[in-house]
Amino acid sequence: MTPSPYASRPLTLSVVGQRLGGLAYVPRTASASAPAPLVICCHGMDGSHTRVTPMALRFAAAGAVAVCFDFRGGGGGASEGDPLAMSVLTELADLEEVLAHTTAWGEVDASRVALFGLSLGGAVAALAAARHPQRVSALALWYPALGLDRDLRAHFRSLDRVPQHYDYRGNRLGRAYAVDAWGLDIEAEIASYRRSTLLVHGDQDRSVPLAVSQQAARIMPDAELVTVPGAAHGFADADWERAMTTTIDFLSWNGILEG
Repeated sequence: MTPSPYASRPLTLSVVGQRLGGLAYVPRTASASAPAPLVICCHGMDGSHTRVTPMALRFAAAGAVAVCFDFRGGGGGASEGDPLAMSVLTELADLEEVLAHTTAWGEVDASRVALFGLSLGGAVAALAAARHPQRVSALALWYPALGLDRDLRAHFRSLDRVPQHYDYRGNRLGRAYAVDAWGLDIEAEIASYRRSTLLVHGDQDRSVPLAVSQQAARIMPDAELVTVPGAAHGFADADWERAMTTTIDFLSWNGILEG
C-alpha cells in the first residue's frame, strides 16, 4: 500500500482564552531544510473545518502544508465560542492567530503563504490579506461574502434596530455580528491588496450574488474572476473539481505551489 504523501497534525491554539482547534496536513518531504508553502483554509458561516478538509487534502497532495480549523462560535466542535458572539472580526482574530502560529513552523516557507476561503470565510481571508499583505502572498476565494457589511446596513438601516438575537439569511446571529460589520468598509480594504487574487463564483448563486465577485475583480489591483456556469452557492461534483483545479493552477502559477 502506497503511503500518504502527507501526515496530519492536530492544531490547538488559544484565542482570548478560548480553544481553537483544527488539523494541519504536512507533506512528508517538508522540513526545516526544505520548507513547504502554506495554505490556510477558512470555512463559511455555520460550518467547520471538515467543510474545507477536501480542499486542504488537495493542497497537501500538491506539496503545501495545508491547515483547516474551526472558527470560534462558527459551528464546529473543535473550537470553543458562543455562536451568538461570533462576528467577522472574531473570525479575523482567529485567522490572524492561526497565520502567526503556523508561519513560525520550521516546515513552512513563510515567503509562500496563501489564504483560501469560502463564503464568509472568504471575506475573513480577504480582510486578513488586506491587513497583512507582507505575510500573504496570494488569495483564493470561492463565492466570498464580500458585501456582508453593505447587506447588513441595508437590511437594518440603523444599528439601533438590530436586536440582541436575530435570524439572518438562514442563520441565528447575535448583535455582535452586526455591530462588528457595521463599521467595516470591506471594499476599501480589499482594494488595497495588491497581490494576486483568484475569485471563483457560480452565476446562479442566490446567497452571495455573482455581482459581489465581479465588483471585487474590478476594484482589486490583481484579481482574476472565474465564473462557474449553472453553479449556486457551494460547488459539487464537476463544479467542485473545476474550481479545485483552477485554484491549484492559480497557486502554481503564482509560485505558491511547485506545479
